[in-house]
This record gives sequence, C-alpha cells and structure tokens, in this order.
Amino acid sequence: MRPSAVALGLALAAGLAAAQSPDALHDLEALLGTEVEGASRQLESALDAPAVVSSINHAEANALGHRTLGDMLSLLPGIYIGTIRGYSTVGMRGLNPQGGVNNSRLFMSVDGYHVNDAVYDQALPVWEFPIVADWIKRVELVSGPASSVYGGNALLGVVNAVTLEGRDAPGLRVRAGAGSWGTRNAVLNYGWNEGGNDLFVGLALNDSTGETLNDAALRSPTTPDGRLAGQDGLRYHSLFLKWRVDEWRLSVASQERVKGMPVTPYAAMQGVPGNRYDDTYDYAELAWDGAWREDWRGTLRVNVSRSTATGRYMTGTVDAPVVKHDEGSGNWAAMDARLQWRGWINHELTMGAEARRMYNARQNVYDVEPYSVYLAKKNTQNQAALFAQDHWRLAERWSLTTGARVDQVQGYAAAFSPRLALVVRPNEHEAFKLLYGQGFRVPSLAERYYQDASGSQPGNPELQPERLRSVALAWERAVGKRSRVSVHLYRDRMRELIEFMPVVGVESQYRNLSQVRTHGLDLEAQGLLDAGVQWRASVSLQSARSEEGRLANTPRWLSKGLLIVPLPQPCWSTALQWMSLGRRSDDVPARHTVDGVLRWEPQRDRSLSLRIQNLLDTASWDPSPPGVPLSRIPLERRRVSIDWQQAF
Repeated sequence: MRPSAVALGLALAAGLAAAQSPDALHDLEALLGTEVEGASRQLESALDAPAVVSSINHAEANALGHRTLGDMLSLLPGIYIGTIRGYSTVGMRGLNPQGGVNNSRLFMSVDGYHVNDAVYDQALPVWEFPIVADWIKRVELVSGPASSVYGGNALLGVVNAVTLEGRDAPGLRVRAGAGSWGTRNAVLNYGWNEGGNDLFVGLALNDSTGETLNDAALRSPTTPDGRLAGQDGLRYHSLFLKWRVDEWRLSVASQERVKGMPVTPYAAMQGVPGNRYDDTYDYAELAWDGAWREDWRGTLRVNVSRSTATGRYMTGTVDAPVVKHDEGSGNWAAMDARLQWRGWINHELTMGAEARRMYNARQNVYDVEPYSVYLAKKNTQNQAALFAQDHWRLAERWSLTTGARVDQVQGYAAAFSPRLALVVRPNEHEAFKLLYGQGFRVPSLAERYYQDASGSQPGNPELQPERLRSVALAWERAVGKRSRVSVHLYRDRMRELIEFMPVVGVESQYRNLSQVRTHGLDLEAQGLLDAGVQWRASVSLQSARSEEGRLANTPRWLSKGLLIVPLPQPCWSTALQWMSLGRRSDDVPARHTVDGVLRWEPQRDRSLSLRIQNLLDTASWDPSPPGVPLSRIPLERRRVSIDWQQAF
C-alpha cells in the first residue's frame, strides 16, 4: 500500500462524504463542535484551540473492540505503537527509540493527572497503563510542543484520557471475554449520579498464557528450533474510582501487571522459565474545579503517586541459574494551582503554579543468590514552575494565544518555554492555525544513573536537557454537514536529543546528539455516510534526521483508518481498522495490518462481538532495542477474541 494511493483514497472518501444528501440520518455537528481540554488545560472548542487536536471517542473504540489506551491512540495521526514483547513503545513525529522503552517525550495524563513516572519519566499506553479503554470517554492527542502549559514531558505533544463519569454509564455494566492463547478478561463498571454527586467505579482483569513464538531469529542454545512456548503470559489487574461532589473530585487508581519475557535482554537465558516483568502503579488525586465567580475562576489539584518496574532475569546457565533483579521504583507528590481572569474585554488570562517532589526514587540491580549488588541508587528531585497564558480575541474571526512558562528542575538551569498561536476562523466550520512553540525535557533518572550488572551500559550523569523549537501550519474544515478534513504541516529543530547508542569501549550509553531536524505532514479526514456508515482515515509523511543521518525506527510514512458499517440484518454491524507504516531498516520491512469486528446488539444494553486482530495473519516486526540479541522483534500473529457485554 503506497502513501500516494492512500492519499488518493482519502481524498475520494472526503468527496463522497461531501456529496451526501443534506437530510441524512446523521451529521457531525457534535464532532465539529467538539470541546477538548488538552490544548490549554481548560474546556474549549477544538477549532478554537491553540494547537492541533485529534480525538477518538468511546463509541468508536467500543465498536472496534478496543481494550487499551494504546488501541485508541494508535488510530490517531502520526502515532505508531510498537512492542519489545515486554513493554510497549510509542513513536510520534518520527521520534522513537530503536524499539526501546521510553515514552518520556509525550505528556500522558488521565483527566489532567500527570501519569509519567518518577524514575523513567515515561507512561506506556497498553497493559502498563492504569486504566483501560472501557473507562475512557475520549482520548485527545495534542500535537506539537506544549511545554508552555505542561512542562518537560510535553516535548512532542500531550495525550489526555478523559474518563467516564457515573452519568455517562449509569448502573452496573459487565464485559467478559475469551480468546486466543488462553486469554480471559472481565471489566466491571458501576455508575451513579444524583444531584451534585457522581460516582464511577471500574475493575479490570486480564489473564493470558501468551502466544507461542516460532521464529528462526529466536534460535539459541536453549531454543534450538526457534520455538518459544509459555513465555509470553500476561496478568493484569486494575481498579479505578472517580467520585465527584459538586466542585470537588477524588480519583484513585491502582494497577498491577506481570508480563512474561519471551525476548530477553542483558544476557538473560532465552526460553528459560522465570524471566518476567512486574509493574505496579498507584495514585490518588483530590481536585477542586471552581465555578466562575464574576471574573474569576480557580482550580487546585494535589496528588500522591508511586510506581515500580521490576525485571526478573534468569542468568548464568541452565544447570546453575542466577536470578537477577533489576528494579526502578519511585514515590512522588505534586500540586497544581490555576487562576483564570476575564476582567479585560476580549481577554482571558490563565495563571498557574506547579510543584512536584520525587522523594524516594530507587534503582537497584542485584543477584538474589549468591547476593551481589551492582547498582543501589536513591534520588530525590524537586521541580517547580510558573506559567501564564492569554487568549486574546483580536477581532470577530481572529484570536491570538500567547503563553510562557518557567520550569526549575533541581540540578539544571531554569527552562523558558514560550507559545504563540494565531487562529483565523473564516466561518463557523473552518479554522486556519499558525503555531510556534518551544519545549524541553530534562534527562530521566534512569538515563542519568542506570547501569547494568555487566558494566556494558554505564550511566551518564552529564546528560543535558533536550530542547525543541517548532513551527506549524494547520487547516481544519467541515466538508458538507457530515465530514471533516484537516491538514497539519510542521517543522521541528531539536538540540541535545538523548539517544541510546553504541559507544566505543562499552556496548551502549545514553548520549546527547548535537541536533535533530524533523518535518512532516498529517492529513486526516472523517465522516458519516448514508445508513450510519462511519469512516476515518489519515496519512502521515515524516522525516527525522540528525547530523549522522536518518534516525532509527522512523518510518517515512504511516496510513491508518477505520470503517464502521451497520449491516442490513437488524442488530448487526461490522467494523474494520487498518494501519500501514513504511520500512524502518533493512531488517524491518513495511508493515500492514487489518483488524475486523462483527457485532450483534439486540438491545442497547446488550451485545456480543467477535474481534480478529491481524485478520490476514501477516508476519511483521519491530526494531530490536540495544542489549537484545535479535535484530528485530516478531509481532503478534492472528488473535481471535469474543466478548459479551451486559448492562443491568
């Protein structure tokens, strides 16, 4: 599938949608007037927002059988989700470590709560994430640097998962399913709303023995035929609570994941039982969202969090195994206070202050027996920020957003992050946006101090912060009454990009690259056809190069989309989702996948669905990270699952 062909198909689809009769059964009024929170930390029209914002909602995700935030996120423009068969990876704007576990350049949030952890400064969106797709009302992707509002992690963009409330899903709802490789899962939700009180509670369970891998690249002394069975299992538990009383809200989440390790790093024995990852994530947040009182409105959020990520590696020999523990854990607390003022005509000013303290961040590497310590590092780190943003209505159809933020992270000079956004609205269904912004990210504690047991990956305390400047131009427009198109052009220049790279004398180390330039184009369209057929498609062209050449794990193009079709038989519908991305190396060719869903919904509160992922059972791969004795990671083949949903 060539990008040019996909772009042509996208244009034809947009034209077809525009040609539909005006008295159709559905329109996109709600979509075109969608309000988003991620661009400025306040509710506003997506067309007026001082950024390019794409979103996917709960109804679309449910029709496609999505189970994780990563499923939803993978449909949005420019994003490519990968795996190393133990953790997921996230790429955007052509930047993604070569299969490595590092998503620290995206600010990940749940209802505005900052999910990125204390040690790795990352948040991964699949089964490592504390909430599941069943609890998400919509996912917002804000493209481009947003450090002027969010700080360090918002280098490439912001992902905000807005969760359901009790009024969105009242009563008890149950989803239970089973599928390939011994998969069993269940999700229970309970929602209640009365007066100013609203409660949503969710419990998610997922258990799988995992796929049996069969790949010649997996041959080793312990797996001579390249066949790995029983090494890819997953166990996931998550609890989520959201309780609102008038202007106050309490959110609590607790998640645990145990994941088998079929592809082993750091000289661990492949195919030997016992290799696994154990992860936990817990947080509690108390928020006050005040109402407007004359010209003033205030908000306050305080939260406490903790996370652990532990690798358990079987090293030594089969006859004399040595269990090695590799653990990163942290505790942190944060506060965020904001004040909005609209006392001047045509102005809305937002001012805020943030503080975050990581008070117990630990990195430990040791052999269990005989006990031998290779790394025992404990850190604390304080950071604080002040920011301001002014939304200025220049004229009836012109608005200018200016913003600036100063961050002070312990051990580094203060970082200044400005933002400018000029939005022109020729009419109520169209917007032109000219955007400029700067972003930064300080090195994570793991990048600075982690070193493995063999000494082949030394730490680098001298790492410098990454800094990025971005210019973008965007156009968004309604085509007819039931479709929408958008075009987004961007050019970024980054200094001191942190990459994990081979170094003379050791295997690999985190180092700063002098300069990286990226540029790209995102095209997106979506709409509704007659009889309720819903479609969405996007094409992204991108380039990311340093002075040494093209960056690893950067596909030159991506295309993706969905089609949801009600069938002629009552109560039946089908859905397709597809994604293609270009070649990333000689060992990692272009990837094309199609997923399909068949759904029977005899009543609004009851449904049965069959989902087939990788419908054509195509073989595909992701790049392998340093430290893994494979040049590429085999991805899942065909997976079949069946789910039943019932509301009481």
